Amino acid sequence: MPTKLTVTRHLRHEVVIQTRKKYAVLLFSAHPFLLAAFISFLHLIHLQDAFFSTKPQKQNMKKLTTLLLAITFTIVATAQKNFEVMTPKPTPGSVITIEYMPRNTVLQGVKDFEATAYLLEGKLPLAKTMQLKQEGGIYRGTVKTNDSTRAVFFTFAKDDKRDNNNDEGYYTVLYDKAGKEVSGSGLALASVYGNYGGIWGLKANAEKAADLNKKEFETAEAKTKYANEYFAFLAKSKNEADKEAARAVLAGMLEKKGISEADMLKIKNSYEFTLKDKEKAEAVMAKLKEKFPNGNWKRTEALSAFAKEKTLKDREARYAEIVKALAPFTKDEQPMIDNMATTLAKTNADSGNYDAVKKYVAQIKNNMAKAGILNNISWKLAGEGINNKPLNVKTGLELSMMSLAAVNEEKKTLTNKPPYQTDEQYRRNLDFTYHTYGDTYATLLYHNGDYAKAYEIEKQAVEGFKRKDMSMNEAFAALTEKTKGAAAARAELEKFFEEGKYTKGMREQLQRLYTSGGKTEAEWTAYVTNLEELAYNKLKAELAKNMINIPAPQFALKDMSGKEVSLSSLKGKVVVVDFWATWCGPCIASFPGMQTALNKFKNNPDVAFLFIDTWENDSNRVQKVTDFIAKNKYDFHVLYDDPKAKEGN
Repeated sequence: MPTKLTVTRHLRHEVVIQTRKKYAVLLFSAHPFLLAAFISFLHLIHLQDAFFSTKPQKQNMKKLTTLLLAITFTIVATAQKNFEVMTPKPTPGSVITIEYMPRNTVLQGVKDFEATAYLLEGKLPLAKTMQLKQEGGIYRGTVKTNDSTRAVFFTFAKDDKRDNNNDEGYYTVLYDKAGKEVSGSGLALASVYGNYGGIWGLKANAEKAADLNKKEFETAEAKTKYANEYFAFLAKSKNEADKEAARAVLAGMLEKKGISEADMLKIKNSYEFTLKDKEKAEAVMAKLKEKFPNGNWKRTEALSAFAKEKTLKDREARYAEIVKALAPFTKDEQPMIDNMATTLAKTNADSGNYDAVKKYVAQIKNNMAKAGILNNISWKLAGEGINNKPLNVKTGLELSMMSLAAVNEEKKTLTNKPPYQTDEQYRRNLDFTYHTYGDTYATLLYHNGDYAKAYEIEKQAVEGFKRKDMSMNEAFAALTEKTKGAAAARAELEKFFEEGKYTKGMREQLQRLYTSGGKTEAEWTAYVTNLEELAYNKLKAELAKNMINIPAPQFALKDMSGKEVSLSSLKGKVVVVDFWATWCGPCIASFPGMQTALNKFKNNPDVAFLFIDTWENDSNRVQKVTDFIAKNKYDFHVLYDDPKAKEGN
């Protein structure tokens, strides 16, 4: 009689195969679907007849082991999928259940990582914290969607480790009652790959975003229903036919029956800022004023008048006039009022009128705007560092305390939390802000001689930034020497050196402490060289972890002289590619540093720098770029991208 076989499913991820006389146990983790298939397979082939007959046990067990190993490897190979939406075709308003397995991801072995769901509903993503329940190696969580939700992205993270599925993202679209993807789901996905994904560390993929948009707009219904999105899609294109189509979309929107003032204003802004058509924008604005003679545009123009004033006296008078005539302000208007008050506070601070500073700061409603201007003024009064001469310590301390109080108030209320951050994420960001402003307060306390209190505050700031902010580290090293002595300061400095997080001032401090004990310059050189070697090796290892090994896309572009330069012509060299535009502030700000790097390697035949001017819509582009490079005396090898190239290339 064949030995009876019982297959039992334990918990949700383990299978135990049990015989009547012996136990042949196979435990493994896999998706429940795989386990179900495996169990069915065992019963299907009547494993008990095949392996537990009256034949010798050793031979039977050998066969069983061989088969189980084969099946195990198959299942393990198949089970590399780390994420699964367990809710079949979720609909708007439903609860979505997901399962996540961190094995073979950056979060493998990491405890207490967080899961966040981002609901895409046509505006900014709405972040929701997901509570995960662990069962073996798999984590299960749920999120409630809204009736307006089109798609949901999921991300898993702990500190600086984040799993975004190798920048493909974990996501699901939502479905209607007929089982079809809801209208606008493709646009929701495109918004993530084109822009919003950066919120949770997902790298942009312009080509994928363009493809998703293109697919969504295959129907005339979608082009009409999502006219604003369709216009934005066409306006980004470098194809002239698409540009004309974008104009046609705006013209159609303008003729829409019952159009609102807000929609007309959006159309006017699209002409002015996206299409750079000032004449058409002015025509639309004139039509808006005619259609809505008593509309909100009057308030907007009154508010805008503030910026036209040139002197502090005139701006203060205009501000008082606006507050008297237009208060109370709408939710959309209040940020403009806060900006005016912030400008007046800063201007008065520059002239030393701190009573006026307090007056205008008190009128700022946004806690973070209030804290920000107070900290900026306080930092300047602190001399912008412990090694500089302060301007006004007493006033600086008062204003700095006010900035910290404003941050604490925001921590309590979370009034200005953006929708794309969870409460926990926003509070963590506020903690970073508090430590940044705490560093200002500690610097002022240092200048005031209150070293013990300054040390405690600076220590919290340094630890809050995980010892990575070198300005804070410098202040902390100085305060450690003041409060704990030379030996303690030297110990802290050595740690900062080994971590590669030190400044020139910290190097000078360590040299003074080291040589004060009778050490020679030669001994100092050997000592600091060893510390800096440790820092270099650590930095090198960190960079190596973030390097990728993906073939670069080939390109051939013309430079400023009209000569074509291809990537293939530079084979064998280290090629540094900088994408920039004349309108890109951060790009321009980085150029002095890039020039320094270029100078360092200009005589190295194995290194090449290419500066690719991209996303320039100006018809006088070449002259504009040429003038910019000449004016700033940069030695850059500038290439121009193809204005008619496919979006995303």
